[in-house]
Amino acid sequence: MGYLTAMGNYKISEAEPYATEETIENTLHAIEKYIMPNLDPNVIKQNTPATIEITDINIVNDTIAEVVYKKTTPIQVQEGKLDMVKRGDEWKAQVSIQIPEMLKIEYKADSKALDEKYKGKLKPVDSNVKPSSDSKPRTP
Repeated sequence: MGYLTAMGNYKISEAEPYATEETIENTLHAIEKYIMPNLDPNVIKQNTPATIEITDINIVNDTIAEVVYKKTTPIQVQEGKLDMVKRGDEWKAQVSIQIPEMLKIEYKADSKALDEKYKGKLKPVDSNVKPSSDSKPRTP
């Protein structure tokens, strides 16, 4: 699945063709603007490459489905769910995250200060990945 593979490997713009317009505008652009610039490059390096395995697909109705997947990186295995909606003849990822207003305000006020304040402190964010109860760090 293109969306999960792109997001799992921090290639946000590559996820766009697989996402709804709402997801692109409200989630992907926010991740690119507020989160990606502040991620520690070493954290990204440790967590890539990521591989995605689809473990189940739950069809809710003819326009809504839920994809269950496993994301494997060099340091961990996580399980997650992704909501999908049908747009025309295509299934698209439907994701919504909330960027804290304070982060947006600080970013607008002084992006350089924000970069310094949060650099290396933010963890990788994949809004679709929820650690399972048995999720453990992997050892190389």
